[in-house]
Amino acid sequence: MTDIEALRADLALSCRILADTGCVREITGHVSARIPGTDDVLVRCRPLQDPGVSFTTPDDILRVGLDATNDDLPPSHRLPGEFAIHTALYRARPDIGAVVHGHPRASLLCGVLGLPLLPLIGAYDPAAMDLAVKGVAQFPRAVLISTPALGDDLAETMGASNAALLIGHGVVTAGDEIVEATIRAVKLETLCDLILTAHTARPGGAPALPRADVEAVMDFVDRTGAVKTFARWTWDHYARSLPPVGHPELED
Repeated sequence: MTDIEALRADLALSCRILADTGCVREITGHVSARIPGTDDVLVRCRPLQDPGVSFTTPDDILRVGLDATNDDLPPSHRLPGEFAIHTALYRARPDIGAVVHGHPRASLLCGVLGLPLLPLIGAYDPAAMDLAVKGVAQFPRAVLISTPALGDDLAETMGASNAALLIGHGVVTAGDEIVEATIRAVKLETLCDLILTAHTARPGGAPALPRADVEAVMDFVDRTGAVKTFARWTWDHYARSLPPVGHPELED
């Protein structure tokens, strides 16, 4: 397997992990990754009869340039309607190696309800806590990010952050590579699910952790590189848990 084939396989697996964890829904959501040493990316494209993101195979992951249009693709597939999410972030952030866009339920509700993403948890899930501490950007529009201008607006809103709530829409996460970007989306949904549940159980939700506890856990996270390590282990857990998959038979 070449490096490109391996990356294509990882992107297909990312789609299935995101579907299994509720971070993408039905036929909505897409992932991409830079191809190292080139100006091209690999991106999940939509087959003409799309059975859903959970049935993504490596054949659905196509190599394209940042200026690609559907005319550059084979007739079997189309670019994501929000390809501008990916192109804008790659252009604005040379540090980003992979991008995820999904529509998870708890993250959506936290955004539309305006619930603050406080560090309610510590050692329970350091990667989720890391998101609360380092901050999640909020893009205020619920429209499809289908134009370069809207993509640029999103990239400006995110700034140096690697996660964003798109209010009334979904989420975007980024990372050095696809494992990190994928698990960051999973952990953002974990954090939002806990916050949403806390607000359901008690008016005003749960208080943030004491500052000393936050600092102690963040010291561990930063000193050990726990976010990257736990991302790889979590990815491997899902990779082992998911069954093999291909496109299901589609009946007329």
